[in-house]
Amino acid sequence: MSLKHIVWLKKKNQCSEKKMQKLLDEVSDLGHLITDITSIYCGKNMTDRSNGFTHGIIVTLTDKRSLQRYISHPAHVAVGAKLAQNADILAMDYET
Repeated sequence: MSLKHIVWLKKKNQCSEKKMQKLLDEVSDLGHLITDITSIYCGKNMTDRSNGFTHGIIVTLTDKRSLQRYISHPAHVAVGAKLAQNADILAMDYET
């Protein structure tokens, strides 16, 4: 079974849209660095149903065991730290 890693981001006021897009581009680049990623999508919310969350990320990983490798990968840790400085974060993981 594959695993979906879903992240909701609520951009902080000091973070510009340009900076957030740069961070999402870095997240997208993880797909070229971490072999356990089978797909990765990032985008800006376009509805009023998100309770203030402004951006989202959906990562598909090969399986449940790959989640720990993904989370601890240095490239993920680095971009995660930048995101945490610029957004409130909520994440969920489930098997598909």
